[in-house]
Amino acid sequence: MNKNKKILVASFQSLTANSGAGMARLGYYLSEVLDKKGILQDFIVYSKGKFTTPFKSSPVSSLSRYILFVLNKLNSYLHFAPHKFRYWQEHIYDILCVSKITADTGILFVTQPYLPRTFKKAKRLNIPILFIPANPEENFIRNIIIEEQAKLGFVAEDAYTYPKRIALFNQSINYVDKIIGSYPTVYDTYSRSAYKGEVVKMIGHIKPDFKPVSITEKTASTGTFKIGYLAHTVALKGLHYLLDAWKLLKKEYSEYDLQLYVGGKIDTTIENYIKANYKDLSDVHYLGRIPDVPEYLKTLDLFVVPSLIDGGPYTALEAAHYAIPVLITENCGSAELLSRNETGCMIVPIRDAEAMKEKMAWAYNNRNAVAKMGMNAKRNLDTYRMDELITDIANYLEQELIAINNR
Repeated sequence: MNKNKKILVASFQSLTANSGAGMARLGYYLSEVLDKKGILQDFIVYSKGKFTTPFKSSPVSSLSRYILFVLNKLNSYLHFAPHKFRYWQEHIYDILCVSKITADTGILFVTQPYLPRTFKKAKRLNIPILFIPANPEENFIRNIIIEEQAKLGFVAEDAYTYPKRIALFNQSINYVDKIIGSYPTVYDTYSRSAYKGEVVKMIGHIKPDFKPVSITEKTASTGTFKIGYLAHTVALKGLHYLLDAWKLLKKEYSEYDLQLYVGGKIDTTIENYIKANYKDLSDVHYLGRIPDVPEYLKTLDLFVVPSLIDGGPYTALEAAHYAIPVLITENCGSAELLSRNETGCMIVPIRDAEAMKEKMAWAYNNRNAVAKMGMNAKRNLDTYRMDELITDIANYLEQELIAINNR
């Protein structure tokens, strides 16, 4: 038996010269640390350019760039539904990834679970599989979406409700030995799910690679109080609850000088629901795609994330980066980071328009405190060290590998 087995890291996303897209960002930095420890077998991604990395990294296939090119070309003509297009991409990645499992693999560490073929081979070779999710448990998300769509009176299929993809998840997750729950929402939902393996609590956040911005002091605004929201809006994002809160706010405090700026694409079903139920709502501006997000955020006094469930919403951290305080639901993992030390956010229950209304009214009347909260949010983000999470995961994997090599 090979006593010097190593750790194979696999990520569905693609690699960039200095980092990675999506969860490949975590895979990149983790692989770098594992390589320094001498225990990295390889970092497998869907595709990468011609650049090199300071550690071993490989595309899942030498043909993967061409495969992706052909798939994208087909999609440009056939216009697949995005969730179905991704589903087939995941199948292809899984098929190609099987060959990467070798006798030198001691642990398979993955950032996405849709790998039944790869997992099956790993289990046949008695290789432990560890998975770190970016999102809460898939069935939990599916159920909350279906419940919400029933309330709103429509049905819309997406990546979380597509039956084939849910079936693929449920098939795959049964092979996984351990799940690392880094976001509180991820740990909680997997712990309460039907998953029978071990869920390891290791709270931390994937810190986006923002361009440094120095803000030493923030002055409280005067005049119009500007509140923002930004997302690709589906039912899960909870925009309709923010609009319910806005309706209550405008009714109860009609004298307040408030404006709501809604950014991002809105899916047709939600757009139709908004048109039918909020057409007479005043002082709401639908901006569509935001070409310059930093400039948009800098105009705001408060940023709202009303999601029903979210791992670590990027927009909440981006708002904090520009010292914008955040009103966020308790089901968003980023609330844990922003509320550390002196809090940089206000946390409300999901689906609670009344609570959101009260927090927005408080923010309007307490602008000095709101400006300070924005600085707290930035400080909590700026002082957070993602490398500590990476080190914790690497050390955990190292101990697991030592136990395997000593068998």
